[in-house]
Amino acid sequence: MPGISFRKIVSFCELLSANLKPQLKDMPHLQDESTQLDVLIGRVKSLDNEQQVLVGRLREITRLRRESELEGQDLRSRVAAQLRGKLGFKNEVLLGFGITPRKRVRKTKAKQTPEPTPPPATGTPPPTSHKPAVASTDGATQPEFKP
Repeated sequence: MPGISFRKIVSFCELLSANLKPQLKDMPHLQDESTQLDVLIGRVKSLDNEQQVLVGRLREITRLRRESELEGQDLRSRVAAQLRGKLGFKNEVLLGFGITPRKRVRKTKAKQTPEPTPPPATGTPPPTSHKPAVASTDGATQPEFKP
């Protein structure tokens, strides 16, 4: 039965078994099939229970693994910090521990570039010391004060 969930199949089998039992007096030739159906239902329920237990165990193991990963990262960071402190941040021996040392900064001669010339001014720029006036609550304008 494609497209039907496991639980629906089990419930259909249980329904069939429950409704077949009263009819076995009139149809004794289905007695073997009814017995097989009951055995199958019991086995399927047992397997489903076992699967549920294993799913729970899987989730528990996954949680424990995640916690262990975080603990391992923390412990590795602490040990790496102590090794860097003892050996130095740029020491190449750190590579043997799987720790990337800091790169050595090589000083190069700075190229002297001429300062860019400002573009020619068109018009007169506003004075730089000019502060905009601020309106007070009484309507008079006062210069803006900035500490």
